[in-house]
Amino acid sequence: MTPATIRLAVADDHILFRKGLRALISGFPGMEVLFEAGDGEELLQRLDQGNLPEVILMDLQMPNLDGLQTVRLLRAQYPRIRVIIISMHDEPELIESLKAEGAHGYLLKNASPEEVRGAIMAAAIENRSAMTAQLG
Repeated sequence: MTPATIRLAVADDHILFRKGLRALISGFPGMEVLFEAGDGEELLQRLDQGNLPEVILMDLQMPNLDGLQTVRLLRAQYPRIRVIIISMHDEPELIESLKAEGAHGYLLKNASPEEVRGAIMAAAIENRSAMTAQLG
């Protein structure tokens, strides 16, 4: 029996980075990128259409709705979705404040493919464990 595919979304205002991240994730077995978004507003619109991922990889700095604003909205509207923030900023205070707001992980934009895969797996396992606990 194979584990269920982890469904993801990628939100970043830089098209090349977003496409590269999608290509990287598509190479990981058992993972599928459902859609991409250029900012938090577009991400929420896609979610409202019912296409719900388990994990979202999202840039911190985006136009319209940035990562922090979007995490707050996601926590209220879609609490089962796990969010991993991706940023070039490496300040511990920032990382802790994002986690306090509801982010489930934090990756630097220069993370290795193994770190990206590990963060996705950890978020998905946390999500599936929480759902199992609610059912059981």
